[in-house]
Amino acid sequence: MPVGTSSERGGARRAAWLLVAPTGRGWQALVLGVLVLVVARLIGTTQFHQLAYALLALPLAALATGALGVRGLCFSRALARGSRITAGSPAAVELRLHNASRFGASGIGLSDHLPEWREFEIPSLAGRGETAMEVPLTFARRGLYELGPAETRVADPFGLLRFVRRFEERTEVVVYPKVHDLRDFPLRGADVEANARSSVGQRGDEFAGLREYRRGDDRRHIHWKSVARTGELFVKEFAVHAPRRYTVALDLRREGLRNVEAEIEDAVSAAASVLDYLARERLPFRLLCTEASGAETPFGSDAASYWGAMRLLATARADGGTSLGEAVLEQRVNLGEGVVLVLRSDDEELPACVRRLRGAGLSVVVVALATHTYRTPPVGSAAGAARKREAQFATTLARLEKAGAVVRVVEAGAGVTGLSGAAQKGAV
Repeated sequence: MPVGTSSERGGARRAAWLLVAPTGRGWQALVLGVLVLVVARLIGTTQFHQLAYALLALPLAALATGALGVRGLCFSRALARGSRITAGSPAAVELRLHNASRFGASGIGLSDHLPEWREFEIPSLAGRGETAMEVPLTFARRGLYELGPAETRVADPFGLLRFVRRFEERTEVVVYPKVHDLRDFPLRGADVEANARSSVGQRGDEFAGLREYRRGDDRRHIHWKSVARTGELFVKEFAVHAPRRYTVALDLRREGLRNVEAEIEDAVSAAASVLDYLARERLPFRLLCTEASGAETPFGSDAASYWGAMRLLATARADGGTSLGEAVLEQRVNLGEGVVLVLRSDDEELPACVRRLRGAGLSVVVVALATHTYRTPPVGSAAGAARKREAQFATTLARLEKAGAVVRVVEAGAGVTGLSGAAQKGAV
């Protein structure tokens, strides 16, 4: 599944406004013209009057010729249609300058906010001509960026005036989180567990037929029309090969006054990588975030669903106030047949949540960030507190495994690539 950003190609735009200002040479011509005119007035010499008028007429001539050269300039900025930009990956944007006028322009300076200001020089542009350049870009972090505005600077042939045109066209760029290829990740589509039988029926997937009621069957699947007709209990069966649905729940609860940026980015990247895995396996998925806005997506397995979830991750912030276990239990009727919990904060109630999910027949995978590895190595008296946090983390993992979850750990340094290793105890 490709990963990156998208932006629509914009057409050439004319400038919103034009600024004209004298250059250093232009100021010299104006000042000298005024001085010569004063002298001519004092001594009454015709030649001085002619020289003064000539010097003062130069800026007017520069204004006329410069305006002819700059009035037709049009600018456009575009990313490749359908391209996707990932944090840290190289990308490119095309800048195009078109001259709609019959008069050429030379010495053109172009500035664009990409998203820092970048300067470019264009030696000349003929009348009705066009030039384009491909500018490399790299976005270090995921997020929503805005490119623009842009400006062109053109001097008249005499070098007396500078014409600055500003183009207000903006280009929105979505930079998606980094995605890692998860090999041997413990999620399966067709391997429906025996203890997940009741949850399979909740999906309303492919109807296979009716059979006699057996102890343990979900009563919601009883076929009441058959009961009324025959007096016997029958339940609806569903095809076991129908794909299982998974909810990816991302812990974005705020902890303390400051969040560790690398920790948050790895958590978001882990969620994005799991979504990528599910999409490639053609398994229906949805995303649930515990940020303040409570953002979530509906179940889906197509490209639109994938990029909708990835866009949500691109702008996700660790500003939530709800624990991961609490948020998941609130959504328990709409979790599908499996849950992937991306945990990055202390949640003592999560093992109990896992037991309830397993009891309902759902498979549970926990991707736990070893948050203590993202902190500055402790020294002195702080070392004891660090060892305590590490021991607490190990205890939490053991409780989650005992509750029936498969646990994977993400540590600073190895990052999300560590999820491709062998799973710890537990089985989905």
